[in-house]
Amino acid sequence: MTLKDLELLWQIEVHCERCIRACAYFFAVSGSDSSNLWSFTQNCYAETAIIHWCKTFGSHSSEPTHFKHFFENRCFHAGDGTAITLDTVRKRLRHASGLDDNQYTDFWKGVKDGRDTFFVHNEFSKQNHPSFPDLNIVQQTCLEMREIIHAVLSGEDCSEDSDFFQNFCDLVQWNRNPKYLRDIEKDCKALTRAINV
Repeated sequence: MTLKDLELLWQIEVHCERCIRACAYFFAVSGSDSSNLWSFTQNCYAETAIIHWCKTFGSHSSEPTHFKHFFENRCFHAGDGTAITLDTVRKRLRHASGLDDNQYTDFWKGVKDGRDTFFVHNEFSKQNHPSFPDLNIVQQTCLEMREIIHAVLSGEDCSEDSDFFQNFCDLVQWNRNPKYLRDIEKDCKALTRAINV
């Protein structure tokens, strides 16, 4: 793996982490009708989740950190010998989403179009108001991508910057999804307590 590959994979990891966190915070503040503060906060978390999701899963032609740029025309071998190609990544993401190919394509278009129309650009002439996608699906695809990243790192190395590679591997191993979600859950409990004050 080259240093450029490693830097791209790092960015994909960061966007997935931020998206997962934003989704969790969205869920924590959802349903509160105590003030406009929490409704606004909920919307901000959803918007943040959507923007970070699109940086990894949106349009590969306009997103330099789209996962396709890392996996296209390549085959990585996980530590267990499993081959990881662009096709296997796509299958794993669809499986994690719980959607078939057509449903996933529709979901992807909806998220990307919503982001483009309402969150990145402001097409104020549109009659429709933004609606948020199912953030459970958004979160699950990011969690699966983090598992894929872990698998790729377990079978690769980077001689161009072995320190960066090892630090990245150590971080990904230390901050696996179960631990990451437990840490976020602590924040969510604090948000829930704040809502109820």
